[in-house]
Amino acid sequence: MRYFSNVTPENRSFIKALILGVVSSVVMISVLMCIVATVLLLSSQLPYEYLEYLMIFVDAVSVFFGGYIAARVNRSQGLIIGLACGAIVLLSIIISGFISGPQTITLITLLKALAIIIFSALGGIKGVNTKEKIHIK
Repeated sequence: MRYFSNVTPENRSFIKALILGVVSSVVMISVLMCIVATVLLLSSQLPYEYLEYLMIFVDAVSVFFGGYIAARVNRSQGLIIGLACGAIVLLSIIISGFISGPQTITLITLLKALAIIIFSALGGIKGVNTKEKIHIK
């Protein structure tokens, strides 16, 4: 604990909100991907070429939610905490993709990265500008 003795209360609040935002984004991605997989298994109506775009939508909605939650908990710095939350989620998606096998960076990958960064920042901005606040001790 002595390593963190110089951390100010504002930074602790930022770190706590950031961790909560990233965890909520990852949980939301997992839940939405399970729902999409279930729907695809039950109904094979959706062509597989749209699957990548559907995953971009799932990621964008999830990081918007994570940025929103992080900014509501932190109560300030919505853009910064939203961008940080999105960057961590994006980094974890990229790392897990490279661990699972050889990957190439395509236009879809860049579109997904752009969507994650933009929507997480928008979630952070929306979370700060929401009137009622979340208080976590």
